Amino acid sequence: KVYKVPATPMEAVNSSLMGFFEKRKFKFFLEFLAKYDKTQPSTYHKGKSLDKVTTRQLFEDFGLDANTQAFTGHAMALHRDDDYLEQPAEATAEAIQLYVFSLERYGKSPYIYPMYGLGGMPEGFSRLC
Repeated sequence: KVYKVPATPMEAVNSSLMGFFEKRKFKFFLEFLAKYDKTQPSTYHKGKSLDKVTTRQLFEDFGLDANTQAFTGHAMALHRDDDYLEQPAEATAEAIQLYVFSLERYGKSPYIYPMYGLGGMPEGFSRLC
């Protein structure tokens, strides 16, 4: 079965991917990422920039379980393996922010894909020039 990955706090509350308490934790996580700005120390997590905290530590601080960590890292941040968990959380946070921004901007899918075949991609770029 195919599930929609929740990208907003409201979708997190309505998602069937998580239990009741997990939804609340994930909602707080998404709200934190929506406000996070690496240039603003007031938005840091517990006073630390995300380049000083591993992704695993960030997930654990928000109490996210292994299932939620997996779909967040792989479906939202597009990491191929679990090595990202030991890396600084900055890159993962930026990838998730980009995913959410793209979803808000482009509608049902965060990815841009051609409607009339692959020839539409270069045509679209050439029209912009």
